[in-house]
Amino acid sequence: MSPPPPIGKAAPPVAAGTTAPFRFGELTIGSMRRGMQIGRYVWGIDCAPPYDDVYWTSGVNMRRGSTFDERFAEVMTAAGFDVVGRPGGPDNPDGNRSRARFTVQGDLRDVQLELCHRNNWLTGSSKGSSGTGSVKVEWTVYDARGDGLVHRIVTTGATAQERGVPQGETLLVEEAFAAAVEALAADAGFRALLSGGALPSPAARPSTVFPVAAPAGSGPTPLTPQPVPDAAPRAPVAAPAQAAPSRLLLRGGTGSGRIASARIPVGRSHGLVIGETEVAGEVQAVLLAPLSGSDPTVTVRPARGVELTGWVIGRDATNGLALVRVPARLPALSLRTATLRVSEPVRAVIGGRGKEIAGIVGGLPADEARGGTLIQADLGSADLFTAVTEAGDPLLDGSGALAGVAPAAGRSPVMPAGLVEFLALGPLLDRLGADPVAAVQPPAPSKPGKSRRNSPPDPLWEDEAADGELLDGDIAPPT
Repeated sequence: MSPPPPIGKAAPPVAAGTTAPFRFGELTIGSMRRGMQIGRYVWGIDCAPPYDDVYWTSGVNMRRGSTFDERFAEVMTAAGFDVVGRPGGPDNPDGNRSRARFTVQGDLRDVQLELCHRNNWLTGSSKGSSGTGSVKVEWTVYDARGDGLVHRIVTTGATAQERGVPQGETLLVEEAFAAAVEALAADAGFRALLSGGALPSPAARPSTVFPVAAPAGSGPTPLTPQPVPDAAPRAPVAAPAQAAPSRLLLRGGTGSGRIASARIPVGRSHGLVIGETEVAGEVQAVLLAPLSGSDPTVTVRPARGVELTGWVIGRDATNGLALVRVPARLPALSLRTATLRVSEPVRAVIGGRGKEIAGIVGGLPADEARGGTLIQADLGSADLFTAVTEAGDPLLDGSGALAGVAPAAGRSPVMPAGLVEFLALGPLLDRLGADPVAAVQPPAPSKPGKSRRNSPPDPLWEDEAADGELLDGDIAPPT
């Protein structure tokens, strides 16, 4: 057992009101493996037997009745930071997360305990446990507005308890966790991020940097890239007046995806796979889903028994929709970002039941409150009595491409009675910060049969629609 690191002095608090608000996500224990040794009961004159080793089980007893959230809020508030949703603060602990500019997540990496059984010498009754303890916590700071990971650091904390108390091992872990929080509050990078509220440049962002093990007693170990001291100074470069925000390059689907396979559970709702993007040479799927709140991550279930972590990379708070990036390749829908025409045939899939309701476009008004163009779809009065749109329900054009989705907000005041509103996909993706590009189409399979010599090629009108307006007799009416 290595000795615990020395307890350092707390950093001076920051001035109140000078830091951006943030909230504590949770302390995860997934990195702690069942059966690993985390401590031992030592021999001593005042320490009663048994002198056994302590192993990590499931952490259930530590989670039950723990005060990690309260200790985090207590330490950070004492350091002058604005913690959203803290007990006794101005915010509701279960709500008002939209005020938080950042989200801080902790991951328990290591626990080291030196424990002593304390008994009453007269009665022989147990007085609890005492000893020393240290923990190592990896902190990740996420931007609540959808820009992902912005800071990562590993801190250690140590504490000592001279008197025996009931559940002394849990007390030592909680007090050592509070010391690790103090080390996070004293970190220069964390203070600079919270004080300025500005994200680092994409080239210096630590999303591609992986955590490294820190030796015991080394204190906080920043994982952000450090400047090279011997590097030659670079000539100053004039910065532009206003840097353009980074936008997502969305590669649309090839048309092979279907609603049944492209509709995937995201959080407590469902999302649609609308394409893919490339991140560090890896192709990842992009979903359009109705999400509320400001959590930077959400659970995605692409198959039974499979759970993936999706990253929110764009939000439209007005309509309650967001873009979610998932580290997987999923069948995507083809996209229709061009403007529809009035009386053009459309199909709506209501409530995810797989039943398509045919209709036509009744109007295309501009709604300034929604920040884009609305699609007023006439789906027929017979189907409106039994079908109610849900947030994220798709609207398809005549070729089966996704042309719009149902919003999560209430009904627009410009919507006449008898029509169903959808958000046009093109303006919606623009507000979400995505730039769709055409996917590489696979080569068309050759038709079976022998080819005739000197025969003319197949006409294009068999596989492609005409560019001009469709006549009334070309297609069957939707109602």
